[in-house]
Amino acid sequence: MSNDCWNKIGVEGDRSCEQLKAVIHCRNCPVYSAAGRSLLEREAPPEYVNEWTEVLAKSHPDHYQTPLGGTIVPSGETISVAICLLGGEWLALPVRLLQEVTDPCVIHTLPHRNSELFMGLVNIRGEILMCVSLQHLLDLQANVNSSERPTSVAAKRMIVVAKKDNRWVFIVDEVCGIHRFQLGELQNTPVVISKASEAYTKGVILWQGHKVNYLDADLLFYTLNRRIL
Repeated sequence: MSNDCWNKIGVEGDRSCEQLKAVIHCRNCPVYSAAGRSLLEREAPPEYVNEWTEVLAKSHPDHYQTPLGGTIVPSGETISVAICLLGGEWLALPVRLLQEVTDPCVIHTLPHRNSELFMGLVNIRGEILMCVSLQHLLDLQANVNSSERPTSVAAKRMIVVAKKDNRWVFIVDEVCGIHRFQLGELQNTPVVISKASEAYTKGVILWQGHKVNYLDADLLFYTLNRRIL
């Protein structure tokens, strides 16, 4: 990439860029964002497209080999989820709802409006959004004596989720990334963390030896709108 200024004068370089004082980090700069979009929007090489066209045109009822030598087993609809850790429990949300993950910022409380569920207002990139406690909504205990791996304050993140014009912010102990699963991998919900969380869990996914609760996003948004707005 010709204009990788972040590696030269940005946070990965000598930090001499005049814009750093204003944007704090290169990821907040429009030049960095435009470069990312150009990578996502670039056309695939013709050879790559032709290889995949041939693969998908062939009939393999059980499995087929990819151009890179891997094996794909068709097993239904694939879902992409963001996995996070909160209160000692592993949670997953549809990635289509994930708008942003950011470092925690100041939560501004509102007189006579704050509760265990509604924490206050936060400023995300100049926009005021409502911050809620997902931990309280799911009735999760604080991660004090959890058997899961310990988390630090540095690992905490704020997550912005959006459904149409409806947006909420909540804090998690750790964000573990985005992963893909087949809907057929969803297991029935056992007696999990609490009755409240069980109601919000559509199923359980096994991930790296952990049982991850795949949350019902529609129910989450409905409940937050009903209890706060």
